[in-house]
This record gives sequence, C-alpha cells and structure tokens, in this order.
Amino acid sequence: MRLQTLLSPLALSCLTAVAAPGQAAQYPTQFSPALARLPAVRDALAYVDAHFGAQVAEWIRVTEIPAPSRAESRRAAYVREQLEALGLAVTVDSIGNVFARLRGSAGGPTLVFAAHLDTVHPIETDLTVTRKDDGTLHAPGVFDNSASVANLLAAARALKASGLRTKGDVILLFTAQEELGLKGMAHWLDHNPRPDHLVALDGGLGPVLYGALGIYWSRMVFSGAGSHTNTSRGKPHPARAAARCILDIYTVPLPPPDAEVGAVYNVGMIRGGHVVNAIPEEVAFTVDLRTVDPALLERLDSTLVATCQAAARAESVGFRREWVQRSAAGGTPAQLASRRAHPIVQTAIDILKHLGWDFSRGPEAVASGSTDSNVGVVRGIPTVAVGRSRGGDQHTLVEWAHVESARIGTKQIILLAAALAGVQ
Repeated sequence: MRLQTLLSPLALSCLTAVAAPGQAAQYPTQFSPALARLPAVRDALAYVDAHFGAQVAEWIRVTEIPAPSRAESRRAAYVREQLEALGLAVTVDSIGNVFARLRGSAGGPTLVFAAHLDTVHPIETDLTVTRKDDGTLHAPGVFDNSASVANLLAAARALKASGLRTKGDVILLFTAQEELGLKGMAHWLDHNPRPDHLVALDGGLGPVLYGALGIYWSRMVFSGAGSHTNTSRGKPHPARAAARCILDIYTVPLPPPDAEVGAVYNVGMIRGGHVVNAIPEEVAFTVDLRTVDPALLERLDSTLVATCQAAARAESVGFRREWVQRSAAGGTPAQLASRRAHPIVQTAIDILKHLGWDFSRGPEAVASGSTDSNVGVVRGIPTVAVGRSRGGDQHTLVEWAHVESARIGTKQIILLAAALAGVQ
C-alpha cells in the first residue's frame, strides 16, 4: 500500500533526533554492531549473500504468480509450500493469511513479521518480469509487495540454515487483502494472541514508519424515484444532487500546506444510471479522506457527510453513506512522542545504518504509514514498517524495483529478529 505522510517538511525535520559527534543517541535501541558479529547472526547474514541469486529468481517467480486481493490463493499456496519445506507447521486461516512460527527458546518477546501477498492488478494482467541492465526488475507488483514476500522467505531460510535461535517466537505472517484496507492483518490480530512487536515489510527503504495514516473510503449514494426524460422536468434528480455535492465538497477547508499535520480528500469514482433517456434512480461517488490526526479525520468526515446531506435536501432526493473501508488514524507526531521513544523505532533505524543505508536525504523516522503496521499502531502494539528495497511506480503497469537493495531489505529482517526477539 502506498505511503502518504501528510506531514509538513518542518514536522518531518523534527521527527528524528540526530546525536552530535561523541554523544549517545537520544532514543533507546536494542541493536549494537556486536549483535551482528555473533556467530549465528553472522552466518545468517552470510547465507543471504551466498543465496542472493536464488532469492532474486524466486522474487521473479513470486511476482509472476497472480495475486489480486481476494484471489491470492496461488501465491499463498506457493508460500505455504516453501515454509513447509523448512519443516515449519503452516496455518492458512479463513481470510487467506499464511503463517508459521519459528519457536524461540522461551522467555523472549513474540515478534511478527508481516508481508502482504496481494497486489492491485487484475488476474489477467501480464506479470512477466523484465530484468534490465541497470539492475532493476520491471513488472506490475514487483515492488509492492512481491519483494517483501521474497525477502521474508529468504530470511526464514537464513534463520533456519544458520541455526540462529531467538529467545522469543518469530512469526512469519503473509497477509491477504492488505490492499482492500489491511483486512488480513486485522483478521489475524483479532484471532491470535497479541504479539509483543510487529514489523510490517512494505514500502521503500528509507524512513522507519511508526505511525498510521487514517484512511476513510466512503461511497456517497443519492437516490430518487427516477423518470423518463420526457417527464423529467422539475423532478428530483440524484445526478444534480451528486454534482452539487462534489462541487461543495471541494470547498471544505483543509489545513494549509505548511501546517504541521495536513489532510487530503479526493472524489475518485462516479457511477449511476442504466439508460440515457431517464433520470437515474441512483448516483454515487467515492471519497478518499486521509490524515494522521484522529480528531481532524472525524471532523472532516462529519463535514463531508453533512455536505452531502445538504445537497440531497436541496435536490429533494435520498442520501446514504456506505463504508468501503475504514482505517483509523494513529496520531500526530506530538501524540506519538512515546511511540517514537520506543526502542523498536531506533533499533530499526540503527540496523539500516549498520547495513549501509544513507539517511542524509530524508528523515530517519516518520509518524505515519499506510501498511499492515497501521493495524498494530492503532491497537497499541509496538509497531514499525520497514522497506523492502528501492523501487517506484507501484500500483501501475510500469512498476520497478532495484535488485541489489533487496539484500539490505532481507538482512534487516534477520537483525531485527535477533535484536527484538533476543538471541539465545
């Protein structure tokens, strides 16, 4: 799922504390370079390097398995087969999530890694992967989120092959229906014991995300009796009400562009009517509303609905709002100050730095997110989302991903497991 922060540049610049030379970092961390030098951890990292060619081949294979939301079963079956080949007991739940548990030695926290299986592309889409000389792969879904599926499978093999045993359990979770509103993640948390930590593998390498962008998708529906064109003059008209409402919605004020926390809305889909020569009995359009501020999200949502109700009254037609999906907002940077201070955030940052990632072009951490991590954030679970590789143009037919950067994306999983679940 694509990230939108809706935070101003000033707010972003304040999210990360950079320690002066010789000073300790402001935030606590559970990572140190010594952890990466432990024999089992070192062997797991070396396994990634030794088998990276096979990982890329599997990445291509995964990408070419169609997996639109609600039709992820073929990709899920492949993942299940690979996990069972490692000797793991695998569960596929009623919504289509696939998960397995790497048992810890007991006494440590439970850590979940979540990579979503689904893509936004229809089943008939040509998913053939093209590998270019510039070190990139090109195909729909190759970045979002086939890269994370391949990374997590590779990390699981590395952990098993190296004999790296964590103190806490590590759960490998491949979620369904993420693109439809994080449904698989919510279902899994509803039906399984609450984990101590949750790491979503999604997005591009770069800032560690510890917040949740609130996303409300609504369908605004206007209805009336309808009428043939010949007898339509002066009669209530759902299309007029919808048109009035769309115009009025775009007068609803948003925070200024330089506000610390912003918001955005958009009318994305319009439908209605069955024939040319009649007043349609029903006309509808969708609204996508987003912000990280819970209070602002509710206030804007109420205003948008009230605007539609007023348009319906003015045109003497009926109105109802239908929810398409509803993801709660995690909070503003100020509201999430304690979340930023949790060791899971700085641990993820320090691991990326150790692996050579350069944060000089952007913030280290962002109090937003639009991934499976959102579900953990709003439920109070210590949660972050970390990237899978470099890439871009996701949700399009020209999507691409940088091959070599997936090596970092995979190694960070191993180091996060060792740091957050503890090493035996």
